Amino acid sequence: MATAAVEEQELDPSLPACVNLISAILAMEPSDLVISHARACGGGSITESVQKFIWDHCLSTPDDSFGKRDTRVCKRISYIFPDGCSELQSKQHSRALVFTLQCSLNMLEGDTGCSIWPSSLFLSELILSHPKLFSNKSCFEIGSGVGLVGLCLAHVKASKVILSDGDLSTLANMKFNLELNHLNIETDMPQGSENPIMVKCMHLPWESTSESQLQDIVPDVVLGADVIYDPVCLPHLVRVLAILLNRTKSDSCKPENGDACDESVGRCKVVYNGRADGKSKEAPVAYIAYVIRNIETFDYFLSLAKQANLDIMDLSDSLKPLNLLRYMQSYNQTHQQSHGSIRSIRSEMVGSEIVEVIHSWSAPRSLSTSTMYSFAQRDDIEVLDEPLYANFLRVTGLDRPYRKELLSKMESDGNKVVNDIIFGPGRMKYRYCKHIAKQRVPGLTNDLMKKGKHFILIRNPLDILPSFDKVVAPSFFELGLAELVCIYNELRELGKSPPVIDAADLQQHPEATLRGLCDDLEIPFQPTMLSWEEGPKSIDGLWAPWWYESIHKSTCFNQAKRYPQTFPFSLYDLLEQSLPLYNMLRRHVKKKQSSLLSPPLPLPDLPVPTNEKILVWVGDEIVPRDSAKVSVFDSVVQGGDSVWEGLRVYNGKIFKLEEHLDRMFDSAKALAFENVPTRDEIKDAIFRTLIRNGMFDNSHIRLSLTRGKKVTSGMSPAFNLYGCTLIVLAEWKPPVYDNTRGIVLVTASTRRNSPNSLDSKIHHNNLLNNILAKIEGNNAKVDDAIMLDKDGYVSETNATNIFIVKKGRVSTPHADYCLPGITRATIMDLVVKEDLILEERRISLSEVHTADEMWTSGTMGELSPVVKVDGRRIGDGEIGPVTKRLQDAYKNLTQQSGVPIPTYLAN
Repeated sequence: MATAAVEEQELDPSLPACVNLISAILAMEPSDLVISHARACGGGSITESVQKFIWDHCLSTPDDSFGKRDTRVCKRISYIFPDGCSELQSKQHSRALVFTLQCSLNMLEGDTGCSIWPSSLFLSELILSHPKLFSNKSCFEIGSGVGLVGLCLAHVKASKVILSDGDLSTLANMKFNLELNHLNIETDMPQGSENPIMVKCMHLPWESTSESQLQDIVPDVVLGADVIYDPVCLPHLVRVLAILLNRTKSDSCKPENGDACDESVGRCKVVYNGRADGKSKEAPVAYIAYVIRNIETFDYFLSLAKQANLDIMDLSDSLKPLNLLRYMQSYNQTHQQSHGSIRSIRSEMVGSEIVEVIHSWSAPRSLSTSTMYSFAQRDDIEVLDEPLYANFLRVTGLDRPYRKELLSKMESDGNKVVNDIIFGPGRMKYRYCKHIAKQRVPGLTNDLMKKGKHFILIRNPLDILPSFDKVVAPSFFELGLAELVCIYNELRELGKSPPVIDAADLQQHPEATLRGLCDDLEIPFQPTMLSWEEGPKSIDGLWAPWWYESIHKSTCFNQAKRYPQTFPFSLYDLLEQSLPLYNMLRRHVKKKQSSLLSPPLPLPDLPVPTNEKILVWVGDEIVPRDSAKVSVFDSVVQGGDSVWEGLRVYNGKIFKLEEHLDRMFDSAKALAFENVPTRDEIKDAIFRTLIRNGMFDNSHIRLSLTRGKKVTSGMSPAFNLYGCTLIVLAEWKPPVYDNTRGIVLVTASTRRNSPNSLDSKIHHNNLLNNILAKIEGNNAKVDDAIMLDKDGYVSETNATNIFIVKKGRVSTPHADYCLPGITRATIMDLVVKEDLILEERRISLSEVHTADEMWTSGTMGELSPVVKVDGRRIGDGEIGPVTKRLQDAYKNLTQQSGVPIPTYLAN
């Protein structure tokens, strides 16, 4: 549709052109006449004002009974056979053959495929007039519209009828029409189906259809009506026609039922010895009915067909149909402009065919030329070395030592390169195109990304940059990693996620990597890809003398040197900019399972899969999970020098937030932290992290505060001159223990730290003491391990505080050797509120073994019943009444109290 640069004036319905348009639509004249009137109203184009005029004056009613999107009308098309044609098998017992069709009135709202076009009427007359051309033949129609041609093909008893269209609404309407005329529709037609009234309908967008999608469709006859209309669509149309008509492909030559397959001069010749009539199968033919509305468009179609080696013959005079629709005043078969012409098209693919394009995208100096040489060794592929290079230099104006020569010898119109060279016909099954990412400049047709198969080759900038400046000065633009990431994302959005391979894998394990790549590209691996001859190649671009000196000395993918060269630190800033982009793509490299590679560790399942995509606060920013990292100079890495808290979120509130922050600041003070964030700053970071993640319930926060980054490695806090590092790790995490059935514990041999060595009241990150005990618990296959103090009394578990109940009295160990937990203090308060007796005292291990009830407490697990310790049942091995009573009280408290998350309340 044409778009005006300025706002258009409304059309006057009293103007003659507008009167004609209204009359044509109300009279339900054919679409081409309506469109002609619409163009007359718009001065040659169907402008937005013309469309608005049609809705306002022709298609809208006071009760909006038509609707603008789904207006349909049923027409009955009667083919009236003249006297003297009784020999036609298509003739009915009565003179008229009638089809009922649901058609659209919304031709100007993207619904033209549901309208009857003159070329369809002409093609349907041709089928009914010459039924022998189509009966007992496998027929395939492109752009089937309302399905009229398919109805006629079924009527003349074509052996198979497949109708296709690229528009889903048109396809749905087509199926409705087939059912309306009592035809059966099959989405997956069985091979050899002999049912003459079984029709298959398929979605076939020309621009995205691949050869593999059509590999099982081998028609005798291809039909198309009014498909030569849009110059943008013509290359796709010709490509589809060439695929359907080309019978020289090896997959069309598979012998069946004793048929012979003769191969000669690189071509297959099919001889069907098993046919009942003893005749060889004819090459397929296409019949295309068309109206020449624009001679330039038609000439463009002819030129594309010539490039695709398609032989076109005008049959307008030699294959005339009977006039079976003479009652239609608006359809006059004798008027050339009304119905157009008919042409047959046959493939003359002599060693030339539509090829499957394989696009390689990379940055410079990424083994892209070695990979091109590798693919060039195949016997089924042709290779193009950076076909878009001249266009890149023309558009960017960049200088190269060979610029003038390149622009004089290489096509510099990017879209011509894409259409005629990259996607032009060829002599091999595949075409390999080596692309440098930065050469995909604005203005190139979308076909470049939509068509063919793509893969991305990456290399660590540490290995690229040292040799980059041999021809051009290194820069972020020249490196092109940002564009490489854009290409990857765009292909993913198109539903064509490309394989990503790393040059390091090619060097270390070339065969395994190439086999994996071929599998991803759905092409067979060939061992010849592993080596090539030394020296320049005929496929080299003319820039090879400047860039390919080292690769010309190679004969295979050489292993990387054990020790790399010194990095040029003048490029340090560029490395910092580019390395994250490389790492982003590297995450998508597949680890191939191969006997040539040591099996990689499998990706583990997350306890809560949703946590695969979370946002984490690190330092002063929020980053994705895989980017949530601290410096190797941070004190938490250098010596576990950090403090932490665990918090839980219930119903839009953070439980005991202030108490946890009190303990964090106490711990930081005890460890002499400096430049500590303020309380408000920490709370703000917590709120922001929760809000960004949408975590307002059933979530756990691991809040860490490290002493910060050091200026150099070492133990001394004097090196910490950057301030503390704050980490807010929020996860979706229900209680980590089974609080319904209870948990099992063992006693660890590892003793809890004494205040003489490290006071447990400091909530620090150096948890080796606890981890050693947890290892004992894991080895015993229980939930946790009890830790004793230096005198053999119970202290706590490796992660939680401990409570026991004996004869109604609740006891918990002193906090001399254990952390005085926030949850512990909360439960002690609840014990008092529930009018139970509370004792804080030394507890021996035998008291634990003989307790009536027992539980552990902690933020992560809440209040967890213990049903067995060291193989001994606690009480009767079930959750006791005091435990259950306090669980309920704790649950009620978490729902009623806490610090609200600001946005949660606002919403």
